[in-house]
Amino acid sequence: MAVHPPQDLEQHLKILYHTYRHTPDIDAKSLFFSPTCLQICRPTPSYSATSRSQIVRHLKDAQAGKVPLTQSTASDSPASLSKDEIVAADTGRYTIRPLRSSEHSFGDGVATAAVGLTPADLQAIAEAQGWIGMRVDLWDERSGDTLLVKVQYWWRLEAAGHETDLGEEGDGKVWRQCLHDIMYLGPRDSTEGEMGLEIMR
Repeated sequence: MAVHPPQDLEQHLKILYHTYRHTPDIDAKSLFFSPTCLQICRPTPSYSATSRSQIVRHLKDAQAGKVPLTQSTASDSPASLSKDEIVAADTGRYTIRPLRSSEHSFGDGVATAAVGLTPADLQAIAEAQGWIGMRVDLWDERSGDTLLVKVQYWWRLEAAGHETDLGEEGDGKVWRQCLHDIMYLGPRDSTEGEMGLEIMR
């Protein structure tokens, strides 16, 4: 598991993410995921997945406004978003950067237990398979309490299928998303767009 990807690979993963982001059909988006792509969610461990099809189901729920939000206040009332408050395609923004060395971990075990693994298990798999991680913050530019999502995406090389947007490597493999590690799901909290990163649409 590389601490920092080479610059050409970093750019390749950024292009892959941008293409994924601008693929409107959710079923088509799924081609960017490994069939065994995992999802863990630190604020809401039950919002997990152990396959591409489960993640697609979560994405379709999110499109309908069904997102288990991180509580931003001390209120005990359930947090939710209306369809108008989710990240819209025309007003959505994001930043993407390689993970820092301090971010190469998978939490305290509560979130990973939902997929039947420990943080040490994930660490060992990531190292054995050469995973590369990138941090994405995604939000909506409209005013109000619109959604902010903070995710650590992980990619690994896999055998290419029939996909045309993944950029096949010379050895017949492609980089696919293999883990979505959700750090935060909730209203914008003024941390979006920080650190001087380029803000992308």
